[in-house]
Amino acid sequence: MYVQGIIYIAHGSKMPDKNQLFRDFVDHIIESRPESVQQLAFLEKDDENVPIITQRMIDAGVTHFLVMPMLLFPAMHAVEDIPAQLHEVLKDYPHITYKIADCFGDEPAVYQVCERIVSSYKDKTILITAHGNKRFTEPDERLIAMVDKMKDETGLNLVPAMLYGALNFKRQLKVMDKDKSIIIMPYFLFDGHLVRKIKRLSEPLIEDGYDITFTETLDLDLSMTAGVLNKLAELEAERNVSHYA
Repeated sequence: MYVQGIIYIAHGSKMPDKNQLFRDFVDHIIESRPESVQQLAFLEKDDENVPIITQRMIDAGVTHFLVMPMLLFPAMHAVEDIPAQLHEVLKDYPHITYKIADCFGDEPAVYQVCERIVSSYKDKTILITAHGNKRFTEPDERLIAMVDKMKDETGLNLVPAMLYGALNFKRQLKVMDKDKSIIIMPYFLFDGHLVRKIKRLSEPLIEDGYDITFTETLDLDLSMTAGVLNKLAELEAERNVSHYA
C-alpha cells in the first residue's frame, strides 16, 4: 500500500526554546497538509534526529517520503547531510522512496517578512546577511537574485551579504563609508549563535567608528509557512509530472 508522509528536517538548536518554536512553526504547516503521518526531525538533536524519526514514520506505514529541509538556502546540510542520513536508514528498505524539496529562503512569503523589517530604514545601506558557505555558490546566487527583487519592490539600498563565503559581510563593511549608517538584517530563521557571531565579528568595526545597527531576524514568522507549503506543492507537482510522463 502506498502511504505518503512528510518529514520536516531542521538544523536544531542547543536552546530548547528555539526547538519548541520550530515545532510550533511546523505544526502550522502540518495543519495545512493532508498526510496523516508528518513529523519534525533535527539534524543535531540526539533524541529527535533524522534516523530516529524516519524509522518511526516507516513503522507508522510510510512508503514514500516528501522531505522538506527547513533551511533557507541549499548548502551542505541540504545537499549532503540530509540525503546521507536518509540513505543510512532507507538502505534497508529498498521499496521505500523519497523526494527532497527545495529550500524556501527566497520564497516571496519569506523575503517579504524581511522587507517589512527593513522598510523603515530609508536612505541607509542595509546588508541582508545570511549564512553562506565557502564550498557552495548556490546560496550566494539565490540571495543575490532575491535581494535584486527586493530592491525593485522596495526601492531600498539593499546589499546581499553572508557570514561565510564570497559575500562575506566583514569584507563588504570594510569598503563602506563608516560615517554613514549601516543596517545589518540577519537573514536567519531565528536569533541563535550564528547571529550572535555576526554581532561579535562586527564589534571591532563598531569600535573603529562604524555606525552599525542590527535588526531582528525572520523570527520564525508564521506567514513564512506559505513558502514551505509552496515548496511542498512544487515537489508534488514534479513527482506527478514524472509519474505520468
